[in-house]
This record gives sequence, C-alpha cells and structure tokens, in this order.
Amino acid sequence: MFLAPLFGKIPQISWKAPWQSPTIPAEIQSSVEEMQLERALTHVPMIYLVAIFNLLAVMVLSAHEGVETIYYAWMGLFAVGCFARMVMWMRAANHPGLLPHSQKTLRNLSIISVGIITFLSIWSVVAVATDAFENQMFIPMSLVFGSTCIAHCLACIKRTAVTVLFVGVMPSALAMILLGGFDEMIMGWSMITIALLMIRFIIDSYNQIISGLIMRHTIWKQAHSDALTGLANRRAMMNHLYLAEQSFAENGCCFAVALIDLNHFKQVNDNLGHDIGDHLLVEVASRLNQRSKAKEIVGRLGGDEFLILMPDVTGREQAMARATAYLSGLAKPANINGHMLTPSASIGTAVQTLDGHGVEQLLKAADKALYAMKRDGKSARHVADQHLRNIA
Repeated sequence: MFLAPLFGKIPQISWKAPWQSPTIPAEIQSSVEEMQLERALTHVPMIYLVAIFNLLAVMVLSAHEGVETIYYAWMGLFAVGCFARMVMWMRAANHPGLLPHSQKTLRNLSIISVGIITFLSIWSVVAVATDAFENQMFIPMSLVFGSTCIAHCLACIKRTAVTVLFVGVMPSALAMILLGGFDEMIMGWSMITIALLMIRFIIDSYNQIISGLIMRHTIWKQAHSDALTGLANRRAMMNHLYLAEQSFAENGCCFAVALIDLNHFKQVNDNLGHDIGDHLLVEVASRLNQRSKAKEIVGRLGGDEFLILMPDVTGREQAMARATAYLSGLAKPANINGHMLTPSASIGTAVQTLDGHGVEQLLKAADKALYAMKRDGKSARHVADQHLRNIA
C-alpha cells in the first residue's frame, strides 16, 4: 500500500496465472506435435530404463525381507516388457518411420505412462496400508523417484507429465499421512511439496517451449506474408513455386500460374488517396482468397500485382477457366469508405511445360500474357475492360 505511490499501481495477478499455458494456434499444432515426438524419441527410453531399475530394486528388497514370491514375481515380467518397449523406442529414434502418426504415438505414450504409474501407485498404497514391508517408506519413495523422472522426460507433453506426478505421488503421500506414524506423515507432506514444485517446473518448461514455437512462427509469418493483405508475399510465393517445380520434377505434378494486375489502380491512389487504395487492395485480396480452391495459393507480389499458384492444372483452357473464376469474383461493386468502386483486372496465365520449363520461364510467359491482355483492353470474360467507377 505504501509502495504504490512510489512504483505506481501494483498489478493484480490471478492465482491461476502461474499454472496456465499459452493457447496453441492451429497453425503450429503440427509443429508442436513434431517437437513432442522428437523429444519423446530422445527421452522415452530413459523412462523405461528408470522403470526397470526401480522394479529390480523392489524385487531385491522383497526377496531380502522374505516377502512371498507370488507378491513380486509379476515385476520381473513387467521389467521384461519395459525392456522390450525401450528397445522399440531406441530403434524408432534411428528410424522414425517405424512409428505411426505422431498424434497417435503421443496418445499411446500418454496412456501407457499414466497406466503404469496408476498401477504402481495402487500397489504402493496397498504396501503402505498392509505393512507388507518393514521399511514402509521405500516403496513410496521409489515411486516418487520414478514418477519425477518420467514427468521430467515427458515435460513437453504437459497434461501427461502433470498427471503422472499427481497419480504417482499424491495417493502414496496421503496414505502415509493418514496411516503412518510421525516420520511417515512428515515424509508424506514432503512428497506432496516436491510434487507441487515439480508440476510448477514442468508447466514453466512447457510454457517456454510453446512460447518459443509461437514466436518462431510469428517471425516466420512476418517474413513470408504481406503486411497489408495477409497473403503470401513475394518471397513465400517464390518458395511455393520452387517446391511445385521440384514436385513436377519428382512426380510429374503439373501446375500453372496466373498473374493478376488491377486496372486503373493508379487513378485510385491519385484521386482518392493511398488509404483508399490500400483498402481496395485488402478487398481484392479477400475476394481472391474466397475464390481459391484447395491447394491453390494466392499471393501479392507488390503494388497492385497478385500471383496465383494453381496445382494440378494441365492445360491452357483449364488455367484460363480458373483465371476467369478469379476475375468474376472481382467484378462487383465494393464500398470503400463511402466510395463505390468496381475493381477490374488483367490476367496472364502460363502452364508448366506448355509455356516454359522452370519458375523463371513460367513467370515471364505469364507476364507476357498479362501485358498482351492489357494492350488489347480485354479480359478472359471481357470484364477486365471496366474502369474503376466513381473516380473523379
């Protein structure tokens, strides 16, 4: 209260804030899954190795304390299964193609991890409640150690890591607090404290990873998208064209390009101002996007020039039909800040192999066709000769 006049208003921070994570944009969901799978391939073998050592330690302790074999023999089979899974993940790290889709793999990994910890947690509670071991704290502490290691390895899968810690620690800790003596009670509260601190650490680690991916995506988007219209910029379009050329060379997937140039756009800037011109470009970009089909990519090269990549187009008539559809989408009035403007454009198309080989030849052919249309003053459907209206 006394510090407020010196440092200004103290911000109110919700108690939920430290436990929350940033929302993952749909655009980077696949990147997040790839990151999670890559980290899993690195860390998951360690999870199984920790499980094997813990199982062997409990088996040795059980034999040493004279526990009947029937109560711990199953752990040997469990350890063998863990070893087999560890070998599988080590092979997958060298041959990622051995694993199914990343989303399915991560889901199976989460189910297996939580399932194993849940089973061991139940067994730990039974061990504490029934006095099966003289040293009651060994089994719960061993489980805490294993749960912490697994949660750390799966920190990139936040929900799974937090669940593993909660299920692996809380039941045993509560059993020790409620059923054990003074020493067990103190140790139980210590286990809960460790689990909460580890959960907080996992959330922080996960948030840093996701924030880094979001920032990287934002930087990439800024570098590859047009700031005004949000379309792919020149750099991005050239990348798409070279990828299409590579796909053609490898698989014979033909494609076409279309260059679109607005008619009389300079008059808009000169007579109505650049602000109106910018709004018109945004409107044109939106209409082109609405007309695009699946896999088609619309980009802005700069000024009033747009480029469209049309995959799976094999003939000039097909390319012109698609171009005509784009032009028809422009030919209706638009209310731009009180000015009724009807955009029109000229267009030039070029088809791979028919009009040239390679990106440079195709763009030159499309540019040549575009300016031929401008000279003629006609469009594919004779709509490109309409002037932008209401320009005084």
